[in-house]
Amino acid sequence: MAGFAYSRGPYESWHAWAFGLALATSILLWRIYVQRAGRILGEAVMKARHPAAIGRSAADTHLVMVVGLSATAIGYELLIDHPVERFPAAWLALVLGGPALFLAGRSRFEYEVFSRVSPSRWIAILVLVAAAVPLRYLPGLAAAAVAVLALGAVAVADARRARGAPPEPAAPPF
Repeated sequence: MAGFAYSRGPYESWHAWAFGLALATSILLWRIYVQRAGRILGEAVMKARHPAAIGRSAADTHLVMVVGLSATAIGYELLIDHPVERFPAAWLALVLGGPALFLAGRSRFEYEVFSRVSPSRWIAILVLVAAAVPLRYLPGLAAAAVAVLALGAVAVADARRARGAPPEPAAPPF
């Protein structure tokens, strides 16, 4: 969506910044998803006491993540078209709430695979929600920058936890 929105023009610096933040958000969302749990769902299903339960739960969890991704895409399309305008609450909910919803779904997914949730995900969700109030008075680019910083912190926390450690095996709660 960001690429389509940016390709329509105009090509001013603020629009380029908005596109850059959209691209960074997309990369970070992908990175957060594939961090270990995203790669071993099959192993978790095989280890589960009730494979059908984890399969149904994972499908619902993925739906939540897709809704979060869709909201984020719509929010960034609006951002690219109106980068320096103050965002209405509904637009702000897309730019901040989309990543928060994705992180909530990803947290549930992590629980389904490992029986735990990394604190960085919940902290990032709280930051995104708490930032909504002061960001109502700033341009949309500020909201996108906060989203990138929150997602970047989660990606860094994931990488630090995994660095030098053997791959964590699946340990589903079902």
